[in-house]
Amino acid sequence: MAHAIIYPLDVKLNTHKPTLVLLHGWGYDNTCWPKEMLQRLRSNYDLILLDLPGHGQDTYVADERNSIEQLDEWIAATKRLLPSQYNLMGWSLGAQIAIRMAHNDSRVQRIMLMAVNPKFIICDDWPAAMSRDLLMQFKKGYQTLANKTLLRFASLQAQGSSNPKVLAAQMIRLMPVQAKKAFGLTLLQELDERAHFCQISQPCCLQLAEDDELVPCAWVNQLELPNNVQVNYVAGGHGYFLGEDGIDSTMARFFHVGVVK
Repeated sequence: MAHAIIYPLDVKLNTHKPTLVLLHGWGYDNTCWPKEMLQRLRSNYDLILLDLPGHGQDTYVADERNSIEQLDEWIAATKRLLPSQYNLMGWSLGAQIAIRMAHNDSRVQRIMLMAVNPKFIICDDWPAAMSRDLLMQFKKGYQTLANKTLLRFASLQAQGSSNPKVLAAQMIRLMPVQAKKAFGLTLLQELDERAHFCQISQPCCLQLAEDDELVPCAWVNQLELPNNVQVNYVAGGHGYFLGEDGIDSTMARFFHVGVVK
């Protein structure tokens, strides 16, 4: 049975505040979020910082069954531990999983999606995506030369930032090697949340980075997005928010956490 480490031990849920659940990207864990961002969000929300399957302290062990079926088991087990209503904020793979969690679930109130592609891998009807060869290189490299693979991954994420070398070094420190993280690479290869994304009924803010080497912004032109989805383009690359001290004005307005300087 899947098990999720829901939030750090020093976090106490306050029933007078709404809940915001954060899902990080592949290779990271729930310690990756910038401290100032969390401080701002905590002014209005109780935060639940999830570890994705096989990441951080999460104890889920993948097997040889269908990977999407296994993810759905993890989602179901995680939802049983969440409050009766909550908001979602996901980045990259975490945002893909957030889309899947929100589908047909009235418990989810609002959704923030960062640097996400509902289908990460290119195919005949989906040209604005990552090449399958690049992902397969990551999968093979992570099994044999994990540290070198993570360095390349961090370099790609940091491109587009004002100081990519510094940001890449910061990212490497946030991505400890864990063999079980390979399951997340399989999910990136197989997940296709396009239909679910087009059916989102909750208020949704989608943020895409203009210089993202992993998620081309052009994919939004290939889907008919519902009116409740607002699209916001930001400067930087795939890990744009990791190099910032806080949250931008669009995110602040969406989550009603006051005016950003």
